Parts: sequence; structure tokens; C-alpha cells
Amino acid sequence: MKTWKTWGIVAVSGLLIILSWLTPAGWLSDGFMIAAAVVAGWQIAVSAVQALRIRMISIDLLVIVAAIGALFINNYWESAAVTFLFALGKALEKATMNRTRQALSDLVDAAPETATVLRDGEPETVEIWELVPGDVVLVKNGEQIPVDGRVLSGHGGVDEATITGESVPAEKAADSEVFAGTWLRSGVLRIEAIGIGSDSTLAKIIHRVEDAQDDKAKTQTFLEKFSKYYTPGVMVAALAVGLITLNVELALTLLVIACPGALVISIPVSIVAGIGRSAKDGVLIKGGEYLETSAKVDTVVVDKTGTLTNGRPELTNVDVLDPAYSDDEVLTLAARAETASEHPLAEAIIQGAENKGLTVAMVEKAEPVAGRGIRADVDGATVAVGSADLLDHTPDNTRILELNDQGRTAMYVGVNGRAIGIVAVADTIRDDAPAAIRSLHDKGIRVVMATGDAQRVARNVAA
Repeated sequence: MKTWKTWGIVAVSGLLIILSWLTPAGWLSDGFMIAAAVVAGWQIAVSAVQALRIRMISIDLLVIVAAIGALFINNYWESAAVTFLFALGKALEKATMNRTRQALSDLVDAAPETATVLRDGEPETVEIWELVPGDVVLVKNGEQIPVDGRVLSGHGGVDEATITGESVPAEKAADSEVFAGTWLRSGVLRIEAIGIGSDSTLAKIIHRVEDAQDDKAKTQTFLEKFSKYYTPGVMVAALAVGLITLNVELALTLLVIACPGALVISIPVSIVAGIGRSAKDGVLIKGGEYLETSAKVDTVVVDKTGTLTNGRPELTNVDVLDPAYSDDEVLTLAARAETASEHPLAEAIIQGAENKGLTVAMVEKAEPVAGRGIRADVDGATVAVGSADLLDHTPDNTRILELNDQGRTAMYVGVNGRAIGIVAVADTIRDDAPAAIRSLHDKGIRVVMATGDAQRVARNVAA
């Protein structure tokens, strides 16, 4: 049943119960209560019959028998309460599953549906399922990579945070490995398709999430096993009491009392409350099993990118190598040159300059140098931002290595072939991350950081 229909049944049944309470005692009040029991109970009755068809005595059957028995002894409120609570429990359980499926939905949305394939040298857009291993796929700047594969030609920066956790786009050239679902942030790549559709790394991640969502809380599993024996046991006991005492009302009363409405509703209510509260605090719990297990946690493994860090590169350092220039002048020249760049790190430098109140005018003439950086004409001077290969004179690289060891991506800023400064960017640590880690340590919980990022970056963030 659809979610809106499930909650609609609960809402109508609840409204009828309220109307019964508000109506003076009599046939109309009883009618509202009976109607509430019928509205809430018909779907439970269908489930009970379906279970019987496969020779299974479910707890749904006990609920329906108890509800009908309550009607026979004129206990209309008990009949409505049992069915309403059970329907509410089912609705909450479904809500829990819908909440946990959101993460899977996000992953599925991340999967590309089409690809540009080269056929006889001409680009052609096709559906992913039309590709075969060995096809050559063309990916341009800003497009999503549709397959796992090997780069045949081209050069570019690929945002692989969803797969590897690396915060800074990875430089890709011939023979580099790429993954479906990642994004090309600069350049153009020709890729030989290797993993397509369900064979891709992204698809395998999605399948893992699906498997995880099938797991139920141990308490839920126990309740299902418990009902297999409890339901027939109660029904046999009620039948025995009726035969021994010849008191049908007493036997039906036993059925009604033994119906575990509170037990059935308690687990989904508790799980929904726990998962819902966690979601408000920014924590996604995939299901009841994991909520229960959290009470026994002694070690927490956290992702780095976007969890401990902000998930985007930011300007961290501006070092002056030539005393004729100030920090602001070095940063301004670097930012102006980067206005002509498509590289993801360029935005961090430009944003860093603007945050300091510097004016960053765009340049009209520039030359990106694949894998090295960019050269641009800035007010008649040639400004280079990137590796030492862009400079005429190789400067002392001690500071560059030092910044790299700290997990930062450092670049020279040169004017007319001579280094005047260094700018560095990095994915910065979130303001609240240290306090969160300290809080876990104070509770005796060990914290481990897992990341696909470069080792020096990982060690720096961990420290």
C-alpha cells in the first residue's frame, strides 16, 4: 500500500474514535467505534488471510480474531483500540523504511543514465545499457563520468569524493582509472569503458546499501519468531477455556486481553523516534538493527571529506617570496590569473581573495597548461600559477614540500618567469569537528578516520 493510503487509514480510524468519544453514549457512539475498528482492521484482515494461504499463522490473525471477539462481547472500544494501534504500528514501520531508503535514492540519482560514445569517430549519445566493454566514451568539462574505465587520452581534474573521499579533484591523464558517478571538473577525457551499469563501482555501493536496508532489528526479528508460537498458543488457550468453562465471553475476553497491541506498536514507535531524532541532529541511521547496535558501540569510524572537513577546497596560505610584493598583491595576481582557469582549485583562490576584500578583475588573455597550471596576461605582465615547470628559474621548493606535507595543495605564483610567492589550498576542518571528537573520546569511544584521500592529507586532518 502507498504511504498516503496507509496513513489515511490510521487518520480516518483515529477520527472515528474521537467522534465516538465526543458523541453521547448510545447507538451512534457505538457505531463510530465499530466503524473505526472496521477501517483500521480490514487491511490487517487481508494480511492475515494472505498469511493463512501460505500456511502461516501470523500475529495479524490474532489481532483480527481479538477485534471480532471484542465486538461479540460488546467491547467496541477494545476492538477499535487493538486495530488502530496495530495499523499505527504498521504505518510507523513503513515510515521507518521510507526514511532509510532516502540514502539509497540519493545514490541512484547519482548514477548517470546516458553517455556520449564515439562511433566511427563521431560522438553519439546513447543509453548506458547500450554500451559494451571496449566502447570509447567522450566526457567533457562539467559532465558526469558514466562508466568505470581507463583514460585513453586527454587531461582533466575529476571530483571523486563520492567514491574515494578525496577532497581535491584528482588529476587524470592517459592510463588513469576513472569511476562512474564522478564528475569531470576540467578538461576533456576519452575513456575506454570497462565497468558498465551493474558492474560499476557505484552500482556495487548501491547494492551494499540495499542489502543493509533489508536487515531488521533483532527485537523485530524476535517479535516475528515470537508471534509464530504466541498466536496459535493464545488461540488454543482461549478455545480450551471456552470448552472447559462453557463461557464464550470469558474465552473472547482472554483473546482480547492477550492481543499484544502494545508490544506490536512499541518496537516501530521506538525505532521511528530514535531514527527521527537522529535525523534532526544530522545523523542518518539506516534501520532498526543499526539503532539497536549503537548502544554497544565502542569504536566509531568516520569519513573525512564532508564529515570532519567542509568538503570543499579553501585558501589556507599566501607566502611572499619576493619582498617587492605584499601578501595581498601576490594573492590578487594569482586570483586574476585563475579567472581564466576551469580548474576546481581556481575558485578557492578567487574566493579567498574576495573574502579579503581584494578586487579580482578578469583577464582576457590566458593559456592553461595541462597538468601544470595557467599563464595569463595581467596588466602587461605574464603571471603563472602552478608548478615550477611554468617558471624560468627553479626556486627553492622547501616551502612547497612543507605545505604538501601538511596536506595542502601548494602552487607557485610567478611574474615574467620569476617566483614571487606561493598560494596553498586545502579542504579545511569543520569548526565543530574537534569538539565532536573530544566528546566521543570523553565517553570512552575510539574514533577512526577512513578516507580515500592522499596519506599526507589524511594524517594532517587526523592530527
